[in-house]
Amino acid sequence: MIRNVKHTVLCAVLIVFSVFGLSAEKTPVDDLYHYTLDNGLNVYVVENHAAPLAYIEIAVKAGGIAQSPQTAGLFHLYEHMMFKGNTKYRDAAAVQRAISDMGVPDWNGTTGAECVNYFFTVPSKLLRDGMEFWSYAIREPLLDPQEFETEKKVVLSEIEGGLADPDTIYSSGIRKTLFPKYPWRADPAGSPDVVRSATIGQIKDIQKKYYIPNNAALFVGGDVDPDEVYRLAKELYGSWRKGGDPWAEQAEPQLDEPLTRVVYQVMPYDKISPQIAQVSVMFRGPDAGRDVRSTYAADVTGYLFQDPQGVYVKTMMDTKELGIPDQQYVWEGYQTTRATSILNFGALVTDPDSNLPQRSQLFLKTITDAVVPRILGNKNIFTKPQFDQIHQKMKDNWINDSETAEQVKNNLRFWWITASDDYYYHYVGNMMKVDKKGIDAFLNKYINGKNALVTVLVNPAVYEQQKQDFADAGFVEITKDTAFWYEDPAYRDAEAAK
Repeated sequence: MIRNVKHTVLCAVLIVFSVFGLSAEKTPVDDLYHYTLDNGLNVYVVENHAAPLAYIEIAVKAGGIAQSPQTAGLFHLYEHMMFKGNTKYRDAAAVQRAISDMGVPDWNGTTGAECVNYFFTVPSKLLRDGMEFWSYAIREPLLDPQEFETEKKVVLSEIEGGLADPDTIYSSGIRKTLFPKYPWRADPAGSPDVVRSATIGQIKDIQKKYYIPNNAALFVGGDVDPDEVYRLAKELYGSWRKGGDPWAEQAEPQLDEPLTRVVYQVMPYDKISPQIAQVSVMFRGPDAGRDVRSTYAADVTGYLFQDPQGVYVKTMMDTKELGIPDQQYVWEGYQTTRATSILNFGALVTDPDSNLPQRSQLFLKTITDAVVPRILGNKNIFTKPQFDQIHQKMKDNWINDSETAEQVKNNLRFWWITASDDYYYHYVGNMMKVDKKGIDAFLNKYINGKNALVTVLVNPAVYEQQKQDFADAGFVEITKDTAFWYEDPAYRDAEAAK
């Protein structure tokens, strides 16, 4: 079953303030300390002595969100070069030896739509070694020309491998449709042509602009002394040269209403059984970068829509023509992002060989003509016990998400990238302020009267039986030839004309 799971992180509003030393800034979370170096580097320390381990991560606000058509893929390529040698560990073999000598069981780097991060876990007695390792890796990569050409081939292999992967094709098609003006900002993997022609000079340009302390944060958690982490951070990262604010000039945002009509898409998907199909309805959602207030309302609405006896699930189950076998196969998903948020309603339906195009259209109609009007038209549709239950779930989720230092570190980093540390600290309190009026405002702004993207994933054999029916209903097939923005002549021609 395919579900969208909200990356939920909750702030403990009842936890007392913690203070550690004169150099640490107060945070509303016990055992979480925040320092800021003179060069602008944020240092967050989560103290938890349950195990003799230290979790170390360096994160940068970059990735897809910082790309243009000419640079899409360079952050991905830079990620690979981080592990190919620096001024202390001169080549990839030396980097690997250093990692092995620290007993690191798992290490990685990722390039996402809004974040580039690198992380591993070391024995806490090797805290200094671990912090020093990432200092050299992020500040002083050698960018050896031979390694660079080798890694270009590796990255190209990864990108081109996605051209045949159904999940990559599907997600790329969605991004291209919902973010038609700047699809490259939602595509951290990048364009093969950009990677193929990349130069070290280009890599140095993005390094100088984005890989700077005032655009980065160091997260350390586990069996550590916060003041010791701060001392080491000043020693190892204090000379990292501050740069200009890479976000000082606000880029034009993605379109709030990208669709001029409802768009219907279908994809033959060999991972799905012939006995079921997946129907999804997607709208543009609120971005934390521009509409923070609505992000809280979107999350509260998501909690309400998870209720098996709530208006959303119950209305869908009562609409028997949809053929949803059980309430557990209905979902609503939303993950807050800085600039590319999506609201996703979906269900698995049975008997996909029977009127699937029309039933998919009915799924959308049930949301827009039944669920949303019922909410907007009834000020008492959500009861106090329902809101009380949501508030309790928030507190429970906070406890679950705070069990280990690594969990706290991961959640804090997510929100530091997406919004701010303050958003993380006060999340529960702001969620509790959302009322029916706020929910109505959110629904009117993002769903009511808005055009949606409707997608269907169906077994290829079943699709062939109804291919003409889908076409007659206005569905367009998602294929590897249509899903990727850099394969679209419209984007290539527009860029060539500049």
